[in-house]
Amino acid sequence: MNNSEGVNDIVWSNSNSGELFPFVATPMTFDVAQKFILELLSIFSSKLGVNIKKSRPFGLIAGKIYVNMNFAAALMRKVSFSLNKNYAELFGGDRESLTEALEIIKKSGDQGVSFSPLKFFVSIPFMALEFIIKNFSEKRYELDSEFLSTLNKYSTDDFQQFTDQGLFEIIEELAASLRNSTNSGWPVVLSAMISNSLLLQLFGSQKANIIMSGTTGMESADSGTEMVKLAYIAQNLKIDDTLMSCEKFRQAKEILTTCEPGRIFLSKWSDFMLKHGHHAIGEVDVSCQRWHENPDFVFSTIKSYLKSNNINLIIERYNITKSRSLDQEKKVLSKSGIFRYMLKSIINTAKNGLNYRENYKSKLVKIIDIVRKTILELGRRLKDRNKLASVNDIFFIYLEEAKAAMDDLNEMTIKELVKKRQNEYEQYQKLVLPSYVIGEFDIKSALMKKDETSNEKLPPRGSNFKGVPVSSGVVKGIARVIRTAESAEILLNGEILVAPFTDPGWTPFFVNAKGLVTELGGPLSHGSIIAREYGIPAVVNVKDITKIIKTGQSIQVDGGNGIVSIL
Repeated sequence: MNNSEGVNDIVWSNSNSGELFPFVATPMTFDVAQKFILELLSIFSSKLGVNIKKSRPFGLIAGKIYVNMNFAAALMRKVSFSLNKNYAELFGGDRESLTEALEIIKKSGDQGVSFSPLKFFVSIPFMALEFIIKNFSEKRYELDSEFLSTLNKYSTDDFQQFTDQGLFEIIEELAASLRNSTNSGWPVVLSAMISNSLLLQLFGSQKANIIMSGTTGMESADSGTEMVKLAYIAQNLKIDDTLMSCEKFRQAKEILTTCEPGRIFLSKWSDFMLKHGHHAIGEVDVSCQRWHENPDFVFSTIKSYLKSNNINLIIERYNITKSRSLDQEKKVLSKSGIFRYMLKSIINTAKNGLNYRENYKSKLVKIIDIVRKTILELGRRLKDRNKLASVNDIFFIYLEEAKAAMDDLNEMTIKELVKKRQNEYEQYQKLVLPSYVIGEFDIKSALMKKDETSNEKLPPRGSNFKGVPVSSGVVKGIARVIRTAESAEILLNGEILVAPFTDPGWTPFFVNAKGLVTELGGPLSHGSIIAREYGIPAVVNVKDITKIIKTGQSIQVDGGNGIVSIL
C-alpha cells in the first residue's frame, strides 16, 4: 500500500488531496480513485502536451493519497510560463510547507513529468476555439445528457442481475462516460475560474466573496438546507417529539409508518435520499458508506436542528445571504458605467460556472456510489465462493485481483493477502503524516512527529493564526472542534466549527455554524464555497488549528482578513 518509491526529488503533498481523501486509502479506494481521476485529468493534460500516463500525478504515502506537486506545478508552468507565486493559495493546504516545497520544485525542474512543447503549442488554437464555442452556447451550463443517462441507467439497487463480467463492464462504462462529459464541460469550468479570479482582482476577496455567495441550485449546498426543511416539516406535522425520542432512524421509521403525518414525513425523507443519498463523509472514497446505506447521520443532524429551536432563523439567515449578495452586486454594477454589461457577464459566468462545477462533482460522487454498489456485489459473490471472509474485504484488493478471483477455475486464495493489508491499514491509521514528503517517506519520522504534537502547549489568549480568507465577516463565538464528521459530536447553533477539512458530507454542520475554520483548503474548496453560500465567515488553510484550539474556547474568526484569534 505504499508506492512512493521512485524519483527522490519528487515533492508529494496531501494538502489538497487530503480534503478529497481524508482517510487511509484501501487498495480498492486507490485503484478506483486512480482510474477515475486519470480520466478527469487526461482530457485537459493531453491538450497541454502532458503525457499523464508517464507523469505519475499522484501516489500513496503510508496509505494516504498524495499529489505529485512537480506534476501540478508543471501544468501551471506550461500554462503561465512561470511558477505562480500564489500556488499555495490556489491549491490550498499548509502555506508554510507549500512555500518551502515550491523552492525545491524550482530547483528540481519537472522531474517525473512527460511534456511535449510541440503538442502544447499545436493544441492552443483548437482549445481556444473549443473554449469560445462552448461558452457561447445557450446550453453551456447543462450537464451532458448522455452522462446523466448513463447514471440513471445504473440507479438501481439490484446489481445481482448482472454477470461477473457485466459488473466490471459497468465500471468501464462509467469511466468512459466521465471522460466524455469532462471533455465537453472543461471550457465552462475554466471560464468560471477565470471570472472568479477577475472578481477577486477587481474588488478584493471581501466584496468578491459576498457577490459569489447565495447562489441557488447548488446540490451540495441544498443538501444542508433541505435537511433543515425536513426538520421544519417534522415540526409542522407535530412528529418532532417522536423523532427526538428515537436514537436510530430505523426505530423512528417503524413508528412513523403507523400514522398519516409520519408517512408524509417518510415520503419527503425518501425524496431527500433519492436526491442526496449518494453523499458521504469522505465521499470520493469508494470504501465509505453513503447516507442511503447508513441514514443515522442525517437523522441525528435533523434532530440537532429540532433541538436548536431556531429552524426559522436558520432559513432566514440563508435568505439574508442571498439578499446581501444581490445588494453587493447591484452596488458594484451601478458604479461600473459603460462596463456594466461586461461586469454582469463576468459575475454570471463565475456564479453559474461554479454551480456547474459543484453539481458536476456531485454527479462524480454519484458515479462513486454506483461503483461502490458494483464492488459490494463482487464482494458478496467472492464471499459466497469462499474467496473472501467478509463482503467488505473486497476493499483490500485491487480491481484486477478481484477480476482474477472471480474466475471459478482460479483456485487462488486472497484471504491471507487481505489480512496482511488490513494489518498494514491499521498501522497506517496510527501515523500523523506531514503535509508534504520529498522522495521516499520515513515512517519513523511520522511516529516521532506524533509524539511531538502530543506535548505541545496551548497558546495564550490573544494569539492570532493566519490562514486564507474565503468568506467575509467577523464573528466571535464558542469553538467546537470536530475532527471527523462521523463522530458523535453535534455542532450546536451559534458555535464555530473547527475542522481539519470539509467535503459535501460535512454540509449539514454548516447550517448551525456561526463561523468556519479548517486546516486545509483554498478559495475554491468545498468548505469555502458552502461557507459563502450560507453567509458564514470562514478562514481555511490554518496549520494544525484543530490541535491548537480546544472545544469550549472563545475565538474570533475574521473571514475578510484570514485571521483566527483566541479570546
